[in-house]
Amino acid sequence: MRNGKTYILITVLLLAAVALVGVLAACGGDEPATGASPGTESKSAADIAQEVLGHEPAGLAAEIIGRGTVIVANDADYPPQSSVDKATGELVGFDVDVAKRMAEVLGLQVEFKNPAWETIPAGLNQGKYDVSIGSMTVTPERAKALDFTDPYYYTSGQVFVKEGGPQITGVEDLAGKTVGVGAATTYYDFLKKDGGAKVKTYVTDANAFPDLANGTIDFVMTAGPTGQQAISQGQPFEFSGPPLYYEDLCFAIKKGEPDWLALLNHAIKTMHEDGSLTAMSENWYNGLDLTVKE
Repeated sequence: MRNGKTYILITVLLLAAVALVGVLAACGGDEPATGASPGTESKSAADIAQEVLGHEPAGLAAEIIGRGTVIVANDADYPPQSSVDKATGELVGFDVDVAKRMAEVLGLQVEFKNPAWETIPAGLNQGKYDVSIGSMTVTPERAKALDFTDPYYYTSGQVFVKEGGPQITGVEDLAGKTVGVGAATTYYDFLKKDGGAKVKTYVTDANAFPDLANGTIDFVMTAGPTGQQAISQGQPFEFSGPPLYYEDLCFAIKKGEPDWLALLNHAIKTMHEDGSLTAMSENWYNGLDLTVKE
């Protein structure tokens, strides 16, 4: 009987051990639900840079990766590209989301700075900011001082008027009229070169709209989505005529930083390919995908 009891005891222990293994295996099967799947662990910024560049980053790229944070210059009064949410006090908008996604792709944290628009080129070259993500258009003059990435979206140069105001057919219809634009913008350059308009400048395009509403100026020229945003908020404006031209919008950095430029272009390419740029555009521009040229 002792031998029989021993056999039974061993059998019970073996069955218990098998059951324990089964429980542990079942727990292991639930692990992917709590985190990344095997092989998808987050890479460090240094690993990402090495993979993209094929070598260790140099210059500004190395400095940014070393600190782990990218400093982004951004206009805080340019909705829907970027503005301060009055309810939360947070910076929000298309360009804000793009900057955050760029940092995520490169394994970095992001810090925003909100300088006056016309001071951004100098600030980039002085090292105050690492990149401008603020819907900047490439111009020959800007290209002398800055380097630009590939475009991340495209927009129109558009004229707006108070509801019921005149509709233009071209820039010649602005001759003798007062048009509000943001200082140091392509809209200012365009009007000074191509028409006889009286150009009044503001800190940013959006600051011109109150004067348009009260009749101090005749028109505002800005990006199509910027004027559309004002209209969607119930402001008394409308489009005046067709777009006068279209622009490629790019990130801007100081000159002579090829590794940093390559990493930013990698981020833009990734965002185009994974659909995140399209999703952000549709979210902020009333369902429009401005990341592709029609």
